[in-house]
Amino acid sequence: MRRGAIGNFLICLVGVGLACVVTPARADLYAASAAYKKGDFPAAFKQFQELAELGQPTAQYDLAVMYAKGQGVAASQTFAHAWASLASTGGETQGAELRAELEPNLTPTSLQISAELQAKFNQSALDARLMPRFLKNREFETREAPRRLKNPAPEYPEEARRHGVQGEVYVEFIVAPDGRARLPRILHAVPSGYFENAVRENIMRSEFLPGRINGEPVATPVSTFYNFKMNYTAGDYVGLERRVEETLKKANDGDPSAQMLYGMMIAGLPQLKQSYDQALPWFLKAAQAGAPYAQYQVGTGLLMGRGCRCEAGKGEIWLEKAAQNDQPDAQVSLAEYLMREKSNPEAVTSALIWLDRAVKQGSNSAKLRLAAILAASPSEAIRNPARALALSEGLDRDYGRDPSLWEIRAAADASRGDFKSAVKAQAEAISGATRLNWDLASLNARQSAYRSNQAWTGDLLAY
Repeated sequence: MRRGAIGNFLICLVGVGLACVVTPARADLYAASAAYKKGDFPAAFKQFQELAELGQPTAQYDLAVMYAKGQGVAASQTFAHAWASLASTGGETQGAELRAELEPNLTPTSLQISAELQAKFNQSALDARLMPRFLKNREFETREAPRRLKNPAPEYPEEARRHGVQGEVYVEFIVAPDGRARLPRILHAVPSGYFENAVRENIMRSEFLPGRINGEPVATPVSTFYNFKMNYTAGDYVGLERRVEETLKKANDGDPSAQMLYGMMIAGLPQLKQSYDQALPWFLKAAQAGAPYAQYQVGTGLLMGRGCRCEAGKGEIWLEKAAQNDQPDAQVSLAEYLMREKSNPEAVTSALIWLDRAVKQGSNSAKLRLAAILAASPSEAIRNPARALALSEGLDRDYGRDPSLWEIRAAADASRGDFKSAVKAQAEAISGATRLNWDLASLNARQSAYRSNQAWTGDLLAY
């Protein structure tokens, strides 16, 4: 086992400080290395194996070493040779050295077994089963990307200004067919608790030329990276360029957290003049190292054909890996994907389970999505307006100025027969949507139903 290499990895990881990347309970290089150093070889072996099967060269080499030494698994020079060979093919030089050391001692039968294992996890097999097929110099496979028309500067939060706090936020959101932003989802905020609401408000006030497929406007995902400084000077832009360069260097050196941060920078900083197809390979590297957030990015990219060819089967695998590792955004996105099969009871049940799991982690995005389903589901067995209202009560801080929250409350009130409250809540939604210049057709249609003492069912978050 390469003790020195693992030590360097740990130092780099702590230095970047991305809390969304590192959670020792899951299978990532940090957790696997930590388990190995503690002498917990069974746990280390299991985690290295999971990452090795995703094509991560460092994990493949470390797995080979554990097979060679019989650490956490029965010793096998044959399997050690196979994984060392795969690591070598992936660019891990010590893999080639270990393979050369083992090969003279293997019989022809053992070499054949090694070759069969390599064929199962070589690049061709991974490409067919998991890997994105990247686009070239364009963000989407089948649609035109949205373009920002109005980009008001975000207000610097007073609390952050008063305490001299500076920071950064990475946010994803949907540009609806009317060119307005919906449901901003904060994916990275350092420090936490200062800038998120300012970013949400700024996103909601922005205007876009919507994405299009065959000339028709469609809802499309967008990413933006915000950098908050107390007083911008020319030197700050130079400093940002320097930070981008430093992050790229760490990413090229194999630091998964830097790879993920650099992917965020490419995706969210227009001044870098790069498109999402150039961000996705960096997310993939971090995903192969076990970072659930990066696995979420790869999964959603594959599902939507963003940065790569649209391959839903591969996307679902990556999303489920991230969701199983309790990445709440992946759980929400996987639920949204499953909810497309509304006629499939098993898919709907699975979607609700994933949303519940994300809610238990405190994900406000999951609470909003689950509340929308429970408030207005066409299925009486699923509809639960009381719980929808209970979930919505804790969302004012993040979504209080978002018309969608008021729409959920209105639909839930109507579902339980309180049409007076429904009309009042829907009026709040319409007022907020008017302020944001949203298309009001669907909101007004729902208000007409409530005024006629009729409940409304359907997808409140569809555009």
